[in-house]
Amino acid sequence: MSGGTGGAEILLIEDDSSLRRIVASALEGAGHHVTAVGDGIAGTERLSKDPYEIVLLDIGLPFINGWQILERLPDGHRPSVIVISASGEEQAKVRALDLGADDYLTKPFGADELLARVRAVLRRVRVQVERRQAISYKDVRIDLGNRAVSRAGDEVRLSPTEYLLLVELAKNAGRTMEHSVLLSRVWGPMYAGDRTYLRVFIKRLRAKLEADPSNPTIIVTVGRRGYRFGSMPQ
Repeated sequence: MSGGTGGAEILLIEDDSSLRRIVASALEGAGHHVTAVGDGIAGTERLSKDPYEIVLLDIGLPFINGWQILERLPDGHRPSVIVISASGEEQAKVRALDLGADDYLTKPFGADELLARVRAVLRRVRVQVERRQAISYKDVRIDLGNRAVSRAGDEVRLSPTEYLLLVELAKNAGRTMEHSVLLSRVWGPMYAGDRTYLRVFIKRLRAKLEADPSNPTIIVTVGRRGYRFGSMPQ
């Protein structure tokens, strides 16, 4: 699908039956199609059989917990994951993002916040294909028309959010992009003050694109201001 934020195929994996009903009802009321299951085994089976745009994933699941499900999701064509957890600790949030989650929502949360997070994810997943030429720097090539990235000729698999962050940086090559600007453009205005997302996703991009992620030359940190793609213009 491309463009807009119409109804999505969503898998909800949550063991609290009351919360599961409330969340499913809110999502269905907003026009989404929801499959709701109550444990990790059922969730894993659904993920192996059916395609979903978004997975709402509780961490404290019976049988197979949310961490294990995140770890087992393959790279490439994986759904966007919004973790829903009772833990508001920064460490848990960072761990979830490190494992490939796109967002982290702490319980308790309201229907409005939930739906806003879903809309934000869908905007990233369904970004319109551009007709521009490719952007290249060193051995990294970004084919905007095909939404494909390669390094030294080899395909680099990126999540929708990783790709959008890279494109936002690359379109402004040589310029410093401030943290709040990147967060607002890629995640949405509600994320403008949360640098955790940016730190984790920049780390993930560097691991995939840089020859030496600990000494980056493609995505460069600019003091405490933000990040820059490539070198400064002469």
